[in-house]
Amino acid sequence: MTTTAAPTALVEELRAVLGAEAVLTTPEALLTYDSDGSMIVSHPPDIVVLPTTAEQVAEAVRLANRAGLAIVARGAGTGIAGGAVPLRGGLMISTARMDKILAVDTRSRLAVVQPGVVNADLNAYLAPLGYQFAPDPSSQRASTIGGNIATNAGGPHCLKYGVTSNHVLAVEVVDHAGSRYWTGDGVLDQSGYDLTGLMTGSEGTLGIVTAAIVRLTPLPEAVRVVLALFPSVVAAAAAVSAVIAAGSLPTSLEVMDHNAIRAVNSAYSLGLPETTGTTALIIEVDGVEDGLDDQLDQIIAICRDHGAFDLRPARDPATQARVWTARKSVAGAIGRLAPAYYLVDTVVPRTKLPLMMEHVERLRAEYGMEVCNVFHAGDGNLHPLVLYDPRDPDQRRRAHDIAAGVLERSLANGGVVSGEHGIGLEKCEYMPRFFSPAELQLHATIHHVFNPTGCFNPAKIFPTDTTPAALAAARAERLQRRDPVHGAAAPEPGAFVAPETPAAAAVLMKACYHAGLSVIPTGGTMARSPQAVTISTKEWHGPLVYEPDDLTIKVAAGTTLAELQALLAPHNQMLPLDVADPHRSIGSLVATAADGPRRLGYGALRDWVLALDVLEPDGEPVRLGAQVVKNVTGYDLVKLYTGSYGTLGLITAVALKVFPQPPAGATAIMTMPTSVAACALIDDLSTTRLLPTAVEYLADAGAFVVAVRAEGHPAAVERHMREVTELAHRHNGAWTVVAGADETSFWQQTVARYGAVTDQTLLRLSVWPSRFAATLQTIEQAARRQHVEVALTAHALSGIIYLRVTGDPAAIAAYHAELYHTIPHTRLLVAPPHFVPQVSVWGLSPTTLNRVRALKVAIDPHNTLNPTAVWFANRT
Repeated sequence: MTTTAAPTALVEELRAVLGAEAVLTTPEALLTYDSDGSMIVSHPPDIVVLPTTAEQVAEAVRLANRAGLAIVARGAGTGIAGGAVPLRGGLMISTARMDKILAVDTRSRLAVVQPGVVNADLNAYLAPLGYQFAPDPSSQRASTIGGNIATNAGGPHCLKYGVTSNHVLAVEVVDHAGSRYWTGDGVLDQSGYDLTGLMTGSEGTLGIVTAAIVRLTPLPEAVRVVLALFPSVVAAAAAVSAVIAAGSLPTSLEVMDHNAIRAVNSAYSLGLPETTGTTALIIEVDGVEDGLDDQLDQIIAICRDHGAFDLRPARDPATQARVWTARKSVAGAIGRLAPAYYLVDTVVPRTKLPLMMEHVERLRAEYGMEVCNVFHAGDGNLHPLVLYDPRDPDQRRRAHDIAAGVLERSLANGGVVSGEHGIGLEKCEYMPRFFSPAELQLHATIHHVFNPTGCFNPAKIFPTDTTPAALAAARAERLQRRDPVHGAAAPEPGAFVAPETPAAAAVLMKACYHAGLSVIPTGGTMARSPQAVTISTKEWHGPLVYEPDDLTIKVAAGTTLAELQALLAPHNQMLPLDVADPHRSIGSLVATAADGPRRLGYGALRDWVLALDVLEPDGEPVRLGAQVVKNVTGYDLVKLYTGSYGTLGLITAVALKVFPQPPAGATAIMTMPTSVAACALIDDLSTTRLLPTAVEYLADAGAFVVAVRAEGHPAAVERHMREVTELAHRHNGAWTVVAGADETSFWQQTVARYGAVTDQTLLRLSVWPSRFAATLQTIEQAARRQHVEVALTAHALSGIIYLRVTGDPAAIAAYHAELYHTIPHTRLLVAPPHFVPQVSVWGLSPTTLNRVRALKVAIDPHNTLNPTAVWFANRT
């Protein structure tokens, strides 16, 4: 696509749809949209439109496509990787006027927003309600939710709360044809591939986001902020590594070197020394008041041990706000030091931070340029800002050479090309250095599924010496070829094979592919189908890369959960996943997106998987992601493959984020007189500032139990137990509090309630938490009508409900069908032999059906992998 003068007829059609004032074509107006915050390069669009509704966006896309124009979406233009620069002119769709907060549901902890809502404005709206949208990029006073989603933005507080993808539940998208669809409806764990995770961080290349359902996080009861001063940025980085290694997970650990201090010191009355080398580490912890000072004291002691010479607490909210405003204003204040800066965004394993800071200092000296270091140290996310004068060609060259030197060293130390700002046009040429040709082709295949004409944001993310279409075509050609010579080594259909190594599995998969045989990946010990070859990962065990001080581990896919926990325990670490069978393999848990009660406090498995090693349908090995805690290098294929049930590839290794073992824990088990009383207790609990890690509801045989688990500092745990049992008393419940072995036993029995039992039926329902009580009534009434017995276990604050159903098989089938037609996300997980369901077992939303199909066909064109795991049945 090339830039053309704005066609008069197209302009008139756009004005008819959006209104004359919402269509900009004058050269002066277009120059406002010719670059983003990076100023890397500028190029004006041919036309700018300012829609206010999703349908206006859709119609603009349809009209631009008919005219053959490139289409670039833009939020506030605060990006610094050139992601919103319209390199090929065309139509720019600014979402700035799509700034409505459409709905807020505090019980479900979600909000529905348009993409032009400013991050800080959303948080200002939520604060009186006691909630926040946790991602807080430094640009949050200007950046929009749509832009945050496009780059999977992070921010200072994502050390504790995670990046944007951890807080987006669903998005509405306008596709390349101008059609609108939702990737979900905001419930957790709906069937199908994780299109929400795929869209997040895709930089506007897979569609235009026109609305989002975002997760809300309760505001903490208490916050502590301390500025620790160090003699050098290297010393501060070493202290950060030591804090993480000691098992402390504060809310934030942010570094500002002496140049950053100089930029903001006077404007924000920080009163910090500006001597060369002096570096400030901003430490924040938050949570319930109880035990918070002890947590901060432990971190401060580590800082002192690593050379902190001054500690300055920000004792009141106003001072804390001033510190954070100063930190987030550094980039904007660089004008005090230099005419411009070149920002390098990269992430390394946290233990590599001191080495990286030493390297930056060497580059500073070698090239004779000043560098301002301000970065998210707790995540290993570096942001060296190279200060230079863009009018001086030699300074421009040296600035780019320093940036290249930082990125090269980052990649050599296990880092990634971008942590939170995206690839844009700035880092396209680094993609082949990070990805193998097969990996780039896989990313391009995703691009081609959602952007087949290349209309959306062209010339971004991918190397400039080729095109996504060419890369996707190369992969498609590879997968179309089938050589009988290679296929001759394939086993007979129905075979069960457990290769000794992933390399042997790759050879086997290649043979099966060329022989036209289907393959079913498994972590188990039995053949799965007489028509396919079952390939098991059961021989692959143990750690491949374990970095305890980084809180990350990579294990072979056949490693069981019990084995993983045993590896982590000597380091006082854990994976907070509780399942009925701890002898299941990590690969199978990831492939099925296994769920556990503690997701309330720690997040879901999808949030902990950092990287996957995968064999493609023809045995080609690819790596998805990296063993770092932030990464926006290409599309988030890790989330796409998590929960894909072996339909896209065979997982051979998994890299995970792990957690410190909490110092204390306890569970209040509260028996309530009725389901209504139990729901009232749960509703009351949801409005408090308590932070339980699990809230489980169990009901069967007339018993109604609410179990609340708390973990952390002993004082915080004791506070939780005291207050939740007071709630139980208020609602006429009885209770007991368990800890230690008794607590472990209780949770083992609880998760066993939704484990696989071959002679029973197990259903899983997903609903908005605000509909939890009404859903329980629906479940009970349907059970009475169909004459079945139901044992219910639910993650009560998350809206996930498991039903173990017993009774006549025909009655169970009718019960399943009734729920299926009433509750959109009803899945049949386990059924007895010869059970014949009346409706789809998946409960797949029809809005994503054709996209799921398109992805499967593009990635596995011959339906080689797990072909019986059918995601594609329409609802009846």
